[in-house]
Amino acid sequence: MFVAIAEAESFSGAAAVLGVSQPTVSVQLAALEQACGVLLLHRKPKLALTDSGQDLFARARLVIRRANEFVASAQGLRDMQHGQVSVGLSTPNVALPIIASFMRCYPDIRMTTSVGNTSELLEQIARCRIDIGIMTLMEPSPQLACALVCTPRLLICIRRDDPLAGRPALRPSEISDRPFVMREEGSMTRSVLEAAFAADDAQIKGRFVLGSREALKEAIAAGMGIGAIFENELGSDPRLTGVPLLTQPKPHGVYAVTLKESLDIPAVRAFIDQIPRSGLS
Repeated sequence: MFVAIAEAESFSGAAAVLGVSQPTVSVQLAALEQACGVLLLHRKPKLALTDSGQDLFARARLVIRRANEFVASAQGLRDMQHGQVSVGLSTPNVALPIIASFMRCYPDIRMTTSVGNTSELLEQIARCRIDIGIMTLMEPSPQLACALVCTPRLLICIRRDDPLAGRPALRPSEISDRPFVMREEGSMTRSVLEAAFAADDAQIKGRFVLGSREALKEAIAAGMGIGAIFENELGSDPRLTGVPLLTQPKPHGVYAVTLKESLDIPAVRAFIDQIPRSGLS
């Protein structure tokens, strides 16, 4: 019941899923909160998990997944042949080959995917909306299981006819007077760029903010400014080139991230274990 309310984000939605009345759901939640001695859900301004509710929700979801796997086993099904994994990604060029490899190894496991920036994916993991997120982080979180996949350099993306195109590398202070096309707040590309400029005591002259790397590249190609992009995202657009940024914040990299509790789910563990990576922290 509690998990159904959290997932539906409404009492009426949970009641519809469970096939009971809304008052029944409300009474059962109140009884659970009384038994726990803590508030699990904020009712206003909208239904949202409290910190205690987040912790209980993660544990309850794991129990449900284990129970479902037990039922599947009891019906003669093997866990690794009939599971499901939901993956969120902010770096399609890194994540999709990993997902494709996993699907080849485990063709009967149902995969669902979604796309978002790092901040969005971390929130979805915390709320158990996705099992795994593949994203760029400034550093691994000690509260999460973070498997390092790769450590791409940050490049300054410019037009090929730009005078900077022939440079072997650039310092932030050398380009602080150039207008930048920026990624949105919550984008790790933006966070790494801002950290690099701060380390060089330089300011970014932002002109436009765009919500995807493809839009950013099109804006740069159209002459709207220069921008930042990771080297494995540049692609082969003949209009553009990338020059390494000398100041590179450490230890940023692309990580596969999940709740530590989720590693006990066989399909999630299998996904993490098959990733070619540098380590799990």
